[in-house]
Amino acid sequence: MTTDIETFVALIREYRAIIDGADGGAAHALLRRCAILLPRIYAAGLTLPDVEPEQESINAPAVESPMRRLGALFGRYDSYLEIFDPYQENEPVRGLISDDLADIYLELVEPLSAFEAGRIQDAVWNWKFSSRGHCGDHIVDAMRAIHRLIHVHMPENYVAGEKDAG
Repeated sequence: MTTDIETFVALIREYRAIIDGADGGAAHALLRRCAILLPRIYAAGLTLPDVEPEQESINAPAVESPMRRLGALFGRYDSYLEIFDPYQENEPVRGLISDDLADIYLELVEPLSAFEAGRIQDAVWNWKFSSRGHCGDHIVDAMRAIHRLIHVHMPENYVAGEKDAG
């Protein structure tokens, strides 16, 4: 196994631990950790080797989406505006940080079971394809919103649902 793949898998495991460990009172801390980790995942995904999958589907066991839990954690700060494609004249659309982080989670964690079962080419192909597409879009979209939240908008002590926390 190459160092690029090992590095990517270690980053996925770190991201999984961060998202799985998210609790009801640490939205700012979670986003700060994501602000550090997501660019590393994005860069590492782009350096994965070009491989062909052995099977068309990874047939991964279902992984539960953390979107609902994350949405509750981010509360009023979950929704943000963005321009989906900066090279087309589009109206701004609403994005959700919970959706971004949950989709990133699913697209990284689901192929991990294939990887751990020894189907390395299948997992790497899925991760590389996803990094250049859907997962990469969510990483890039989330980064700007997270940056603005942790440095401008979200108080460090923010707890969703508390009146005096925002």
